[in-house]
Amino acid sequence: MNNAEIALIERAKNGDRQALDELLFREQRFIFNLMYQLTGDEATADDLTQDALISAYRKLGSFRYEASFRTWLSKIGLNLFRQKIRRRPPHVSICLEEIRVPSSDEAPERIVIRRELQWCILHSLQQHLPKKYRGVLVLRDLQNLSYKDISEILGLSMSDTKTRIHRARQILRNHFINSKCKAFVKDYRCLCEGIMEL
Repeated sequence: MNNAEIALIERAKNGDRQALDELLFREQRFIFNLMYQLTGDEATADDLTQDALISAYRKLGSFRYEASFRTWLSKIGLNLFRQKIRRRPPHVSICLEEIRVPSSDEAPERIVIRRELQWCILHSLQQHLPKKYRGVLVLRDLQNLSYKDISEILGLSMSDTKTRIHRARQILRNHFINSKCKAFVKDYRCLCEGIMEL
């Protein structure tokens, strides 16, 4: 954490509304992306992002400068996600239309293939990876956080964090290799949703 960030946090703690708005605004997109990659649903990600920002606002006085503000806010968001996932039905389909694909000049068939692969990865991450491993994989491989930041967010030692990331990658890889879950079935639904194998 640099001196400018510390000064901004101090101003926000002392009631400077502009500093608080700046602090929360610059992390809003990061937290939304994190929540979206965990949930796969834009509305849920938006709700969790707002809840995380409100919670950070309320708890700002307890911020102790032990980690970066982003790490602290990510931990709040991850805890809110865990609470939400406990109340969610056990299996929810992902709509292919909701997956964002960067626009490019590529051939349309390549874009479709990329979308199908993205759907399969997101579906496997959200539905077939144990909750214990889902968050760590999103934080590392999708949000590109450092092992140190992930350790602080999850409250794990560095070696436990590395082990959990390694196991999460293995589980996801093994799921693609060994399972009968297919992205290319009717209506982009998985075999785990009761679709008969083609």
